[in-house]
Amino acid sequence: MKYLLGLADGRNEPIKDLENAKRIVLVDKDTVGAEDITFAYCRFEAKTSAHKKHIHKDAEEVIYILSGKGMSGLEKVEVEMVKGDTMFVPRGAVHWFYNPFEEPVEMIFIYTKPSLASAGYQIVE
Repeated sequence: MKYLLGLADGRNEPIKDLENAKRIVLVDKDTVGAEDITFAYCRFEAKTSAHKKHIHKDAEEVIYILSGKGMSGLEKVEVEMVKGDTMFVPRGAVHWFYNPFEEPVEMIFIYTKPSLASAGYQIVE
């Protein structure tokens, strides 16, 4: 069934400027013909480098932590995110994420655009 997806059905889409992490896009325009959202799974291995400060000028984002913990920043505030935490990232807000801890962190996220390219990703550092 086209609309029932397992992790193995997703598209590996590496994260710019980040080692030891993976991003698997499950729902977007290319995978299922989504018109308004991108939904993906992400895993940051223990002690990875940071996902640099960036914006999505054309999309809002929601991040939900499935397991582990990591450090997330939004504008000028940095917080520790743990399993069960959700962060809303407004359109155009500067944000970042990294994992300095001893265990991997897994998350899912949603963009309010049908592809990562259409979200308007820009590094701001």
